[in-house]
Amino acid sequence: MSTSPQTERRALKLRDVRRLLEGVIPPAMCSVGADGMPHVNYLSHAEYIDDEHVALTYQFLNRARANILATGRVALSVEDPISGVSVLLQLRYLRTDTEGPVYERLRAKLAGIAAQTGMEKVFHLRGADLYRVESLRKLDPVRPLPGMAPRCDLAAGVRRLSEQLAEAADLRSLLNAFTQGLQQDLCISHAILWLLDEHGQGLFTLASIGYELAGSGAELPLAEAGLAGVALRENVPIRIGHMSQMYSYGMSWRAKAEQLGLQAAMADTIPLPGLAAPRSQLAVPLRARGRSVGALLVESENDQFFSYDDEDALTAIGAQLAQGLAALHKAELIDAPAPPTERTPTSGAALRIRHYPRDHSVFVNDQYLIKGVAGAIIAKLVRDQIASGRAGFSTRELRLAGDDLRLPEVQDNLGVRLLLLERRLAERDFGLRIERSGRGQYRLSASGPLEIVAAD
Repeated sequence: MSTSPQTERRALKLRDVRRLLEGVIPPAMCSVGADGMPHVNYLSHAEYIDDEHVALTYQFLNRARANILATGRVALSVEDPISGVSVLLQLRYLRTDTEGPVYERLRAKLAGIAAQTGMEKVFHLRGADLYRVESLRKLDPVRPLPGMAPRCDLAAGVRRLSEQLAEAADLRSLLNAFTQGLQQDLCISHAILWLLDEHGQGLFTLASIGYELAGSGAELPLAEAGLAGVALRENVPIRIGHMSQMYSYGMSWRAKAEQLGLQAAMADTIPLPGLAAPRSQLAVPLRARGRSVGALLVESENDQFFSYDDEDALTAIGAQLAQGLAALHKAELIDAPAPPTERTPTSGAALRIRHYPRDHSVFVNDQYLIKGVAGAIIAKLVRDQIASGRAGFSTRELRLAGDDLRLPEVQDNLGVRLLLLERRLAERDFGLRIERSGRGQYRLSASGPLEIVAAD
């Protein structure tokens, strides 16, 4: 049975055509003044909000702006560069936002487009105009172009990855399933998992994929965390389809320090993972039980690599990951007894640990390891092993020393910090290891005798 044009128009949803809003072909907007005079101009892009609303950039459209405020109505024409299909939307103006999640999403995408076209000093977002979609209809092209094959089957990939996350028995297997699934099931080659620190003031890297340096334990203040920081603050996915220096994270201060010869300023930092010149980025906030956990940042060396479908897929998987991190972290913090005493090494090259109490920076044989809460933990474990000769320890012991380790009462992230230490020590290969020996039980293994020095 054939479908009439009227039936097709009724069935067409804004979600079906949201990828046309991206601005690969700039949308054309037609407004009409109070005197009936039409005015047509092109926009950088439009933003899909839901099946009934879109947002348009308010930049420097003085004539169009006067028309919008006078009549409250515009028509928007968007085109698909792949299929050749055009869609006409009739919109009614609602309001203008100058802050908040919709504004930040438009601002991020505009920054990427401006950088690509060399218009950074010209493109300035004055506001996000919100509209209700009153109707939309498809205009069939004379010669439809063939569609483009998707990067992967996102729905099937999300299903497989979700099943793997559901089977994870501990934090380690959860993290491995997630990073492997991003690569194998969702065909994402570069990603960084940022977690919010115990005080909610910064982010630290728990895991990354696709980079020369894994950067486990790298830290950034929220204000310098680029797209990930904005996504976390506004609690919405933020996506850029073109390179934008405006949302580069943590690189500017490091480059400046190198230019000034301030090598000492970088001696106690973990190099940040990331692409030097990403062409596409997508940041998704991670939340569990109403609390912010962190953010996932994925990036690509190709323009327009990620889509609205990727936002949906990673938001769903990110929510499951955040719930898993919270649940498995809690499961690790049981009142397990201390492991039995083990013989610690008395031969081999000594490992000299230098600890700075002011920020808990830790160096091993004069090479930087980590600082903050994780540094306080490793310093305590080394001291305890030297004093008692015991390599094993339990999460219960560490929680009882919470004040010394600067663990907040509400959110101590102890299980995650131990996993981070395990990964960071494996990356640096100092001859020092943290290994899980049972539920709530761990072991600090050293290739030789340990020495510790408290520095000023």
